[in-house]
Amino acid sequence: MNVMDANDMVCCPYNKAHRMLRKKLQQHILKCREIYKDEVELLVCPFNKAHLIPEPDFLQHTRSCFDRKIIAHYQQSAPAPLNDDTKHEKIESEENWDDEYVPDYDPQQYAINANIVREPNGMFPSQRKAFIKQERKRLLGEDSDDDATGSQQKMKLPTKANSTGTQRPTLYKLPNRNR
Repeated sequence: MNVMDANDMVCCPYNKAHRMLRKKLQQHILKCREIYKDEVELLVCPFNKAHLIPEPDFLQHTRSCFDRKIIAHYQQSAPAPLNDDTKHEKIESEENWDDEYVPDYDPQQYAINANIVREPNGMFPSQRKAFIKQERKRLLGEDSDDDATGSQQKMKLPTKANSTGTQRPTLYKLPNRNR
């Protein structure tokens, strides 16, 4: 079982009565910022955006912020030396992708031409019915506008074995989420 440490609990900068786990603080601050936007004015620490400080304490915080020490360390440290191992020659290429004309990718056009099941989202019932009929023709290769029973006999359908061992044709059915 997890044992909670005293460092795991923090106070909300907007309301000190709000105590929560440190990992939940960012999520909580978003909510409290909206609630207290007219009442409490907090400044954001330039070294860590998670630090929200009241204006009177801001100068003291910027002098003693732990993250300031980390940033100052990297600013004052010497840059890494460049060796022959870290350098590489400029890569020259005759290929320029800007010179070639390639038409823009259209996902709708790709879905129409590929063997992808599309769903009739946002259509009226009559449009949905026509769309499903078109999709059957496109995916199953039906030639006529006959009803589904007539077209079953003309084309070879995939079969599925049932519990008795006999083969029965299975119709491809598009999902209908509006039942």
